[in-house]
Amino acid sequence: MDDPLLKVLLVEDDEDDYILTREFLAEIRGSNFELEWVEDYDAGLEAIHKDQHHVYLVDYRLGKNNGLDLLRAAIARGCQAPIILLTGLGDHKVESEAMRCGAADYLVKGQFDAQLLERSIRHSILRKRAERDLHQQLTRISLLNQITHAISERMDLESVLNVVLGQLEIHLPVEYGTVYLFDTQAAILSQAAARLKSQSPTAHMISLDEIAVPLSETGLEACLKGELLYEPEMVKTEAPLLRKLVQPGMGSAVVVPMMAEKNLFGILITARARANGFSIGECEFLRTLCEHVALAAHQARLHTQLQSAYDELRQTQQAVMQHERLRALGQMASGIAHDINNALSPVSGFAELLLRNEKNLTEAACRYLNHIKTASDDVAHIVTRMRDFYRKREEHQPLLPVNLNQLAQQVIELTRPRWRDISQQRGVSVEVKPDFDPHLPEIIGTESELREALTNLIFNAIDAMPRGGIITLRTRVGAWAYMRGGARTPSHVALEVIDTGVGMDEETRKHCLEPFFSTKGQLGTGLGLAMVYGVVQRHDGGIEINSAPGKGTTMRLIFPVREAPATETVEGPAAAEPVAPMRILFIDDEPLLRELVKEILECDGHQVQIADSGQSGLDAFRAANKQGKPFDAVITDLGMPHLDGRQLAQILKRESPSTPVIMMTGWATLMKGEEDLPLHVDGVLNKPPKITELQETLRRVSQRRNGGVAP
Repeated sequence: MDDPLLKVLLVEDDEDDYILTREFLAEIRGSNFELEWVEDYDAGLEAIHKDQHHVYLVDYRLGKNNGLDLLRAAIARGCQAPIILLTGLGDHKVESEAMRCGAADYLVKGQFDAQLLERSIRHSILRKRAERDLHQQLTRISLLNQITHAISERMDLESVLNVVLGQLEIHLPVEYGTVYLFDTQAAILSQAAARLKSQSPTAHMISLDEIAVPLSETGLEACLKGELLYEPEMVKTEAPLLRKLVQPGMGSAVVVPMMAEKNLFGILITARARANGFSIGECEFLRTLCEHVALAAHQARLHTQLQSAYDELRQTQQAVMQHERLRALGQMASGIAHDINNALSPVSGFAELLLRNEKNLTEAACRYLNHIKTASDDVAHIVTRMRDFYRKREEHQPLLPVNLNQLAQQVIELTRPRWRDISQQRGVSVEVKPDFDPHLPEIIGTESELREALTNLIFNAIDAMPRGGIITLRTRVGAWAYMRGGARTPSHVALEVIDTGVGMDEETRKHCLEPFFSTKGQLGTGLGLAMVYGVVQRHDGGIEINSAPGKGTTMRLIFPVREAPATETVEGPAAAEPVAPMRILFIDDEPLLRELVKEILECDGHQVQIADSGQSGLDAFRAANKQGKPFDAVITDLGMPHLDGRQLAQILKRESPSTPVIMMTGWATLMKGEEDLPLHVDGVLNKPPKITELQETLRRVSQRRNGGVAP
């Protein structure tokens, strides 16, 4: 049987050489050559560009051009067929240059015959085919490495599959690719990723919507055994899932199972518009690729499951660590609160005593004492809020009517040393101007929290004006109103702090309310505005910030206007019912606090004996009982060295169960429920003690001791 037809193009300007070459090819027995002849460089380049021949014979001398130039130009234009250079002279330089430029062979005229010419042509064609196959193989290996590397950097399944389809679309290339994942228990294929080449004319005809279908209805059951399926002509396919690709114009498809641990994990389908579109080498490449993809996809799924379990474990661990951290902070805060309250109690208590008992105080003195008491009460409230480190905020805190105009005026006076005196020492002038709406309605809230928030805003405004400036505190009613008692009342009020400072850029304005965000470097903690935000949120309000570099800042706090629920309405402190004089033992290790409480109790007619420690208090209690003059009540501090309040209360109740024991502590607000109240204690007082609370507690324990009847 004759060999298949081999088309040969001769580029030669000498007709005699053409005739000789034709005769050589005719002498070759059993071969079927078809020779075409062109005479010059241009005609030769045009014929080569048409890519209609299996081999090209090019003479070295072609008039003003030469065969080397034609060789270079042909290869530059992408010529894939072998080119054999013919020359009349055996020049080693020409031969070397020809081989370097890509010639398949080099023959010297007059030194070859028909047999040598045939061998050169056949070897050149075979070598070129081998080079082409090797190049394709290397390209596929490179693509496999590229895809493997790309998916190794991704740990989520969706990303892995989309990368694979994207690489196949670009580099294989394919017009359509999709991956179905297999549910072993339900025997269902679910589409997990799909990609359609954008330049495909049928792009609008293929749906990429996620679908799920039983494997038994796809015609691809052979994939369960790991078998690759190739459909060279889609119009003849019997697989229902592949038939859906016929209408949009897909001509051929390869279906490759993705096996993980010998089980079907998923299926990769690639398709091209032309029939017989995939070579055997491409099918094998897809099979090898799917082995890697199946492993990566399986690991990605396991990673996702492991990550989910890890996230749950981490959240649990963080919750435990947070609990332990807050518990430790709570223990630390407890010690701090004890020291602060002990130091603060005389300040608040003696100020209250002066306001209560001294009748000849000037108006200025009364105002100063009220400021002292207000400031000390705020500190006490801050100490109380330290319980937030380890205990959630109470859901139902008492809310009282607050006059924002009065509160703002108080803050102006309380912060005067900071914005006036300290600023003047730095050689700058800071002025605070009030601009209050006289018809501003009251809001419902916690006055001390609001005062603390406003103080923070003023301090921030001062820091924003290193060269001095003006701070304006302005109150305004909202634009909306509702009817109350026949009159229109605004639904919201606004409290504004306006400074003429450096202002904030947009990025700073976006983040300024975040905890620990600060522009003050080491001088700031980043908690001030975060605290303000928390206060406003707890009052169901909002914050608006208007600022620009060089144009100052306006911090606007907006609060709703509403009536306090009846359960939250608390009247001002009323005078407690009088209590018959009592013999009281007061035990505390702080001298000023002992003197304060002694003064308060003696002003109410009680006989008071004081002790400076738990042990001395116990000794005094036992001595009084032995003398037949027992105490009517004992008030003891909680935190004392050696013998603390809890231990002392236990001993006292064991020796005299009927004697009321009242404990004084900075954490009295935490001891509201029975589970929090210390054993052997009849009442709890907060530090710093308020006169009315002390009187009311004594009245209550005395009434309980006497069977419900006050003495």
